[in-house]
Amino acid sequence: MTSLTENDPFTSFGIGRRAGAPLADMVQALGPGVTDHRGLIDLPALTVLFDDIGGLSFFYSGTGSTVQARLTMSMMDRPTVDEVLDGASEVAMAQGPYGVSTVRITGDEGRLLCAGIARSVRVGREIVVDGDAAELPEPAAPAAAGALPTPDLQRTGREIVADIVDGTAPIGELGRLLGGAVSVDDDGEVRFDSVTAPWMGNVMGTMHGGVIAAVVAQGLSFAGQAAAPAGVEYQLVDFSVAFLRSPAVDGRTLQVRTKTAKVGRRLGIFTAELYDGDVLLATATGDVRFDA
Repeated sequence: MTSLTENDPFTSFGIGRRAGAPLADMVQALGPGVTDHRGLIDLPALTVLFDDIGGLSFFYSGTGSTVQARLTMSMMDRPTVDEVLDGASEVAMAQGPYGVSTVRITGDEGRLLCAGIARSVRVGREIVVDGDAAELPEPAAPAAAGALPTPDLQRTGREIVADIVDGTAPIGELGRLLGGAVSVDDDGEVRFDSVTAPWMGNVMGTMHGGVIAAVVAQGLSFAGQAAAPAGVEYQLVDFSVAFLRSPAVDGRTLQVRTKTAKVGRRLGIFTAELYDGDVLLATATGDVRFDA
């Protein structure tokens, strides 16, 4: 059995626990290292915290390991780059090996930033990595590799994505962390590739559910960017992902394939599927808010 190192989902996303806090309470020290291509904190940066908090309350309510089956997140206000977030959950329903927990993530002065539910399943999988959330120290904010970008909002979202595709604009710190690359298919739909790495693993030796969610949500975020008119900001405000399989973290490349369901003046609705080759790993939907 191996141990989690400093290169794991928790330290990579700035997640830890305050000294003396209950095991089911976790915090995230945001930082430049989890910002997107605009230099902002958006919903994909919160998925690892949401996933872990969503599963902990059900995990501690019984015996045996648990996995997440679905996450449903809603976010309105956007955290600042240097904000420290508190995550908490409680079991709302449980029946046999199945549980549903409510999740709340708050920022400064208890400001509610993200809320939703996590559906968990108790499984018989062997834990192959020591540590996980039980021994987390207080978090350190992830640092950026360089100065944060400031995209030209007078360009259309499609033009901004094209710049990322051809390398004339940065993919963002979170995209870089996820080993990401953006492309556009023949139908004009956005694709987001992510190269897996050992730090993305969970205690069962496969890809952490929160990292899977971050990859899928990042793909949906780029789809939202591509749909944004010139001069209009966007935010991924609703995200639901169903986990079907968890891949190995051995350097293989995963692909998020997005599709546009509808784009209106205020809201865009997108779907996504995550693939390992021809194997479907996750399905998701995302609602993107457009603000002039």
